[in-house]
Amino acid sequence: MTKLSTRSMTTVSKALMTFAVIAMMACSPEPRPLAGSNSGLEQAAVTLADIIYHGGPVVTVNDANPLAEAVAVSAGLIIAVGYAADVMKMAGPDTQIVDLDGDTLVPGFIDGHAHLGGFGAQAMSANLLAQPDGAVDNIDQLIAELQTQVDSPVVARMGGWIVGMGYDDAILADRRHPTRSDLDKVSTVSPVLAVHISGHFAAVNSVGLERIGYSSATEDPTGGVIRRLADSAEPNGVLEELAAIPVINKVLSPTTREARTHLLEQSQQMAMSFGYTTAQEGRAFKPSHQAFLDFAEQGLLDIDVVAYIDYAHKDLIDNYGAGIVYRNRYRIGGMKLTLDGSPQGRTAWRTLPYLLPPEGQDSNYRGYPAIPNDEDVAALYDEAFAKGWQVLAHANGDAAADQLIRTMRPALEKYGPADRRPVLIHGQLLRSDQLDALAELKVMPSLFPMHTFYWGDWYDEIIGPELAQQISPMRSALDRGMLATSHTDAPVALPNLMQVMSATVNRVSRSGKVMGPDERLTPLEALKAITLWGAYQHFEEDRKGSIEVGKLADLVILSANPLTVDPMQIGQIRVKETIKEGTTVYRASN
Repeated sequence: MTKLSTRSMTTVSKALMTFAVIAMMACSPEPRPLAGSNSGLEQAAVTLADIIYHGGPVVTVNDANPLAEAVAVSAGLIIAVGYAADVMKMAGPDTQIVDLDGDTLVPGFIDGHAHLGGFGAQAMSANLLAQPDGAVDNIDQLIAELQTQVDSPVVARMGGWIVGMGYDDAILADRRHPTRSDLDKVSTVSPVLAVHISGHFAAVNSVGLERIGYSSATEDPTGGVIRRLADSAEPNGVLEELAAIPVINKVLSPTTREARTHLLEQSQQMAMSFGYTTAQEGRAFKPSHQAFLDFAEQGLLDIDVVAYIDYAHKDLIDNYGAGIVYRNRYRIGGMKLTLDGSPQGRTAWRTLPYLLPPEGQDSNYRGYPAIPNDEDVAALYDEAFAKGWQVLAHANGDAAADQLIRTMRPALEKYGPADRRPVLIHGQLLRSDQLDALAELKVMPSLFPMHTFYWGDWYDEIIGPELAQQISPMRSALDRGMLATSHTDAPVALPNLMQVMSATVNRVSRSGKVMGPDERLTPLEALKAITLWGAYQHFEEDRKGSIEVGKLADLVILSANPLTVDPMQIGQIRVKETIKEGTTVYRASN
């Protein structure tokens, strides 16, 4: 992967001219489609382009002008979309002509939910993912992969911790989490941290337990569990939810400015390599917010970043402010609530018991809430509505979704309707009646259809085949008139939005079983869920998400057209180039 130069400066006069012609365009009649084509010319006015893209399909994601042959860009904005012959008339002596050579141009990607700050840690740490994203299929392989990090310079950047990310007990042949005794085989000198693929569990070795201060005398925190040895109260090394998440955050938060900068450089590079032009930090704490703020103030952000601040640190929103205006490409979008855990990890809060409870739990086990008292959640919604904050609420289980609905409704009734765009994140186990309630409350779902591939077969075992067919109900959401985004939740898995699009279209599990065929989206709908609808979720649909005149030239060049290839090949499509406001910020090396 090759990182190109940062965004070049454009003269003020050219930018002003471009904005002027766009304003003129707003008063002009709708563009007329050309005869015999749906690639009607859409242009701002007669002006010269900085760049023209042609020579391959242009998927605009604009229903009024869905396909085109060429796109012209000036001063970072799209100024024409249509037939190549027409768009080429906007070329001048200094215009850069980019031949796509058959590749496909689409809008820049906007993930509905991810944790950008974790991308760098994923890139730098041991890869504990199972196939196809990694090669860890059993605990012996996990130990071996972690051992490769023992002498790595990355350990110093991680405060002396040996770190690996992405193990999955549902996929490991051992069908369990690694324990302290397993990780003691990696090192008895350095602390070792293995982060579960969900980000809601972790395993640490004996030195790690000592470092974080967990012992037989440590009580389980509210909303978390410290698993114990069978014959004593000593921790066995496996940590759940709020016993794990603070530990993960602390270990993955570098303590020096140099280390923080390096980590975010790695995060941004990975995001751009997967076509992100707008990225989300979906759960920012004080250290991560400060790291992003510092990174942005150094002028190092090449793409836009929207952060959602964890409710425990909501004073940051008051101090910094939330809204749609970026400062050096960074802004706070609102507040993040986490109401339960991970369905594949069986900590998501359900109304029905899991068919296969976790180790140490009885047959009535239903997961558990992250915030047990409804009054606490209702107070957070009340404050957010009063202050005009957008709220992203993580709710996987149906009991957590019930809590979201009953605690948000009083705030809506108190403050009345407004364009707040509250979001339910994940919603893996939503019921039909809950989708009705979310539509009524104007809650936008950002769902997680990647689960159909990664854990579809596992859901058959833990919640039963019938309910497993209903996970990530994208079609049901759209049928109710809701816009919905899909997301990676990276670094849960690699931030590969083409894999997300594939899962949204195909819904095929690892074993090849179709998981809920009636919930599939068309390729165009699936593309909108990571572009235009992602822009809408972030209040940016007027300037991002589709290839239209007047919008930012946030673009991605793909190796194939996701609308015309065999749907089962969508996940194999590669990002060849990422363009932010007309400037290439990433180009694949081959």
